[in-house]
Amino acid sequence: MKSFSTTYTDFQSMANDSSTDALTLAKTLINDCVHKVLSLSDWNFNKDSKTYTSVASQQDYDTPYNASKIDWVRIYMGGIYYTPREIKGGTLWQNINYVAVYSDVPQLYHIHNSSRKISIYPIPSSTAQTIKIGYFKKVRDLSVADYTTGTITTVANDNTILGAGTAWNDKMAGRWIKITSTSSVIGDMWFEIVSVTDTTHLEIRENMPAAVAGASYTIAEMIPFMDGFEDITLWYAMDKYLQMREKPTLAREFERMWTESLDEMKHRDLRSSDDILDKETPVGIIDPNANPWGIEIIP
Repeated sequence: MKSFSTTYTDFQSMANDSSTDALTLAKTLINDCVHKVLSLSDWNFNKDSKTYTSVASQQDYDTPYNASKIDWVRIYMGGIYYTPREIKGGTLWQNINYVAVYSDVPQLYHIHNSSRKISIYPIPSSTAQTIKIGYFKKVRDLSVADYTTGTITTVANDNTILGAGTAWNDKMAGRWIKITSTSSVIGDMWFEIVSVTDTTHLEIRENMPAAVAGASYTIAEMIPFMDGFEDITLWYAMDKYLQMREKPTLAREFERMWTESLDEMKHRDLRSSDDILDKETPVGIIDPNANPWGIEIIP
């Protein structure tokens, strides 16, 4: 993995230009590359998921704040996993919901264009059922410097990190934290921050395999590409920079590097697979009381 700060520092070294203007240009070009690449495809590496709990008689649920597009909805009710089918048309959704129907057998869902809420049909009749939403992530502009103030303590097999002398904030969710340690197995490895509880507590995606106490650390924005392909942004930035400096030969070499690496990342991403299988069926009259295990045998 490679951080945003390391990438633009590498740009200044390769361009042999440490001026403020070069740094500003590097940050702009790196962000330009990130947004262009992420818009090319529904990348598997740019997916995430969030889990909600159903509320009895509540049909609408918020989408994740950082979701650019919903990929799938899976609901666990009554010991059964359901994958309801999306209804995209607003008029069709209104017609389906002409009469309120309640059931714990979800069959359809709809995403409202204005509110971005997800509606489930039939309306859940029970509380405490699991609703899991898969989505493609939004990516904000990379802009901030690394944060290293204070020290941290971790507990083995726990995903909470405790800070001392820290001033963490909610916007650090989505960044990554690296613990500085010369002896621990977790030393100098990056972990994704999923939430910040307060100025001295945050949670990472996975449990820490080991404990450290009073360790130094770094919180950084990471290039949001598949591991091993982060330098696409650096080579793209160098290509555009050299074109501006009217050095076409060198610019073409960096263009070749980033375009070839982008093609390799596409092939690698295509080999990724999802764990959700969805069989589409025509939308017809829905019987909310139908037995989900019912089998029709045709002689």
